[in-house]
Amino acid sequence: MNKPFFFAVLAAIIWGCAPVFEKLGLDSKIDPYLGVVIRSIPIAVIGIAGLAFMGRLNSIASVDAKSAILVAVGGLIAGLMGQIAFYSALKTGEASVVVPVAATYPLVALLVSVVFLGEAFTIHKLIGIGLVVGGVMLLR
Repeated sequence: MNKPFFFAVLAAIIWGCAPVFEKLGLDSKIDPYLGVVIRSIPIAVIGIAGLAFMGRLNSIASVDAKSAILVAVGGLIAGLMGQIAFYSALKTGEASVVVPVAATYPLVALLVSVVFLGEAFTIHKLIGIGLVVGGVMLLR
């Protein structure tokens, strides 16, 4: 098995297990916004500690402002707004439906990339869109 494929499968397994814990946690009196905040704390602490451990904490200062702003905007959109929407759906919906529907974000990324980044739209991408939409329709 090649390295990229291994890590992609590992990510799928990890991302597939995480919503189970999140759904169980959201079943208590935690609202989606508070859940996102609680989820973000260990990520930030461990991320900063990891940079310090690798001796790369100073590398933050070398990032240009434009790149930092664009990555931060992506984090606000996906890590805050998207996660709040996901937790809101997960709190009241079935994980077996919410997770696959939310996981159609590559479809949105494909469409946005074609429109705003000028990426090519191919027959293979069209077939992929059809399969994704068909799969989501089966879950409704």
